[in-house]
Amino acid sequence: MSLGLVPSPRLLQPGSGTFDLPVAVAIDGNAPDAERLVAILAPGTGLRWDESGPSAVRLVRGELAEPGSYTLVVDESGVTLSYSDDAGLVSAIATLRQLLPAWTFGAAPLPGATLTLPYVRIEDAPRFAWRGQHVDVARHFLPLDALYRLLDTMHLHKLNVLHLHLTDDQGWRFPVTSLPRLTEVASWRTETKPYFLDTADGTPHGGYYTHDQLRALVGYAAVRGIDVMPEVDLPGHVRALLAAYPEYGEGEVEPVATGYGVLTKVLHLTDETVEMVKRIVDELIEVFPSQYIHLGGDECPKDQWRASQAAAALAESRGLGSVDDLQRWFTEQMLDYVTSKGRTLAGWDEILDEGPLPGAVVNAWRGPEEVARTAAQGNDMIISNSRRLYFDYYQSAADEEPMAIGRLITWQDVLAYEPLADVPEDRHNVVRGVQGQLWAEYFGTPTLLEYMAHPRQAALAEIAWSGSGADPDEFAARLEVDLARLDARGISYRPLSGPHPWQQGGTGRLARPVVHRGEGAINPEDKLQQ
Repeated sequence: MSLGLVPSPRLLQPGSGTFDLPVAVAIDGNAPDAERLVAILAPGTGLRWDESGPSAVRLVRGELAEPGSYTLVVDESGVTLSYSDDAGLVSAIATLRQLLPAWTFGAAPLPGATLTLPYVRIEDAPRFAWRGQHVDVARHFLPLDALYRLLDTMHLHKLNVLHLHLTDDQGWRFPVTSLPRLTEVASWRTETKPYFLDTADGTPHGGYYTHDQLRALVGYAAVRGIDVMPEVDLPGHVRALLAAYPEYGEGEVEPVATGYGVLTKVLHLTDETVEMVKRIVDELIEVFPSQYIHLGGDECPKDQWRASQAAAALAESRGLGSVDDLQRWFTEQMLDYVTSKGRTLAGWDEILDEGPLPGAVVNAWRGPEEVARTAAQGNDMIISNSRRLYFDYYQSAADEEPMAIGRLITWQDVLAYEPLADVPEDRHNVVRGVQGQLWAEYFGTPTLLEYMAHPRQAALAEIAWSGSGADPDEFAARLEVDLARLDARGISYRPLSGPHPWQQGGTGRLARPVVHRGEGAINPEDKLQQ
């Protein structure tokens, strides 16, 4: 029977016996590491560190040299985890969790059950240092529990960066002390109108996270070796911000957006606006210890600036050739400011449209051509290719799939994707890793989020940790075991055979539109949008 390890390790040597791990166990090794192991495993197993119990777990730090590497051995004496560093430890724990019975991934122990482990030797290390999962909480606010559950599956699959997209035209989810209207006004909209429906739903939608909620989330992630990178999207995608503070924009005051697409509202980049953005950055830095502060930069239309005498005068006063240079000027200001705070600026690949931006890290998202162009420019990059790594696209061509934004990306497509295929060999060194994206226009609930994320997240983990080229049939066998773990946690994944009846779009508001039916379903105008 398959052990169902996802992602697959470098070396797997099964043994011929099993070991029953005591619930109360003495742990030999570094005390903070033992505390971390118990903190991660205890909820589903009941495991506790008891020095009077049998000494059945050994932790050996620093024995391995390769960053993120570990060795896991289960034999008649118990469990031995050897690891290079913190990253190796949390990955070893994730593999240990996968070796335990599937029920241990649940929220509470199974009464009377035994923690049985197979004899095995595993040697392992990651392919990429950055193995990311993006989630958009701006288009639809997600309750905190949904984010904790996402962190749980990320750790299980050895993903280590949560890219948290906190703001957009349709909502602002991050409080800024000096800008209280961002939560009073910008955090909610009066209703929601998807692209493919004739009418809006008439239901207010909104919400935001407090600083303490976010700090607790960051702490939970850190125990599991996951960095939470915040994103505030600027200088486009700011309709919600300008609904609260129109003085930082131009033209007619408009409410928080109820529909989707690339909207024309942009920041008017005066000195006052730049200082306002710096206050936002300061607060992000206060709440999020991540090295990376993501300031978006994607899909910023220049139409409003081109039609504005004030923008033209501003560009001239700054010595710019035209208003088209305002975004690059703004990005350079933010790069300098974020760097001065000891952090690293991250952004979508549009921030390189006017050339390289030394010191910034870039998500290359606009397809394989953009991956190649970004690599050629030399900035450190995260491959986020929309053609293979966007999990808001349909998971099959079946009419029963619930409404999505368009296109088709199956878990098999993700599994077959080679992230470095479009990167020249002499530029492989600029690729920090790979990241899957969950844009939330069409999943307004945690159950829909989980349906769209899984099992594609597992395939992402495979190519990020182990590499591409896994046989789909062999991977499917591992997936069946892995999905049993998600069952234990109550994750609403999409079954490999297709959606459950209650997950289908049906004939109501989530029905798959006619324009999205058939193989390779796309948006009517085949637009890339995020």
